[in-house]
Amino acid sequence: MEDKDEAMADAPAAEEPQPPSPKDVVDVLAELGYAYRAPEGGSVSDERLVQLDNDTKGFEWKGQANYDAVAAACALYCKTRLVLACGLMETALGDARCWARPDDAGPDAPIVFLVCGSFPGGSAGVWGRSLCVNATLRDGAMFDYVERCRAEKWNVVIADPNVSEESGRSVEGSETPHRHLSTLYSRAIHPDETRPILIVAHSYGASAVAFLFKDKPACRERIVGVALTDGCALYGSILKEEVPPSGSARLEKTKELVPAAFADDADANAAYACVARNFVSSPEPAGTPLPGRGPFESVSAGHTSHPATTHAATEEVFAFLKEKLAETK
Repeated sequence: MEDKDEAMADAPAAEEPQPPSPKDVVDVLAELGYAYRAPEGGSVSDERLVQLDNDTKGFEWKGQANYDAVAAACALYCKTRLVLACGLMETALGDARCWARPDDAGPDAPIVFLVCGSFPGGSAGVWGRSLCVNATLRDGAMFDYVERCRAEKWNVVIADPNVSEESGRSVEGSETPHRHLSTLYSRAIHPDETRPILIVAHSYGASAVAFLFKDKPACRERIVGVALTDGCALYGSILKEEVPPSGSARLEKTKELVPAAFADDADANAAYACVARNFVSSPEPAGTPLPGRGPFESVSAGHTSHPATTHAATEEVFAFLKEKLAETK
């Protein structure tokens, strides 16, 4: 066998793998026996995964490997629909991506960042992958939030913080969710920007936002409201992550790449806590105050299931964001 490096020496450079097209994703779902369908007159948020052979039936368990394949295809489907159904533009951040139309609602409109949780449950366009498989895209995807932001005349930017883990390689500027959000903020927000900025972050997205407050001190003057939905850290706290005593290769690598996420920063933490509310999993009605549930003002999301908190808290989240915006006027 020829040496690989020698054989490729005079060959043209290989192109970077391209993301699958919308048709490819639909074909993959079809090969697995599924398609997304909405009731007549419904929007993309009303779509539900159904079996091609019987559209009255949804996902059917056929083992973990099959579930993983179906769930991965569902997450990719949601990414393609950010362009097709929401009209957002896929924008390069080096080898990473975000989805946005920064002036969609006008050059003076507030900007809202939507930040998912950790992989595999979260990805661009997806709050909870399991809900995209087993419920509707209103329950598990970000489309309803995009639609509501537009109704409020807010500009939307969707992060893709898990790109390194999804692609199986380190993506420069997006090596961790923390770095991705910091890179995205730097690219999306001009240093002289004066528009108010809002953030909705689910699960581990809360820790990425904590790093942003530490890494980009100027953001503390611009971010006026952060709605967390069951925000958490993998270990330690949102404001100061830790590596567990038993060790964690993932967190040890994260600490190496973003040490500030594992350090105290009183000014950053105070600024974050001042504008944040955490909508946590709870059986209490949505919006019920829950004192003592972490470093932020905490209220019930209105659901006990972690992946379901973002959808369950939707009305309360938008009421909070509008309240924080009103405080700036």
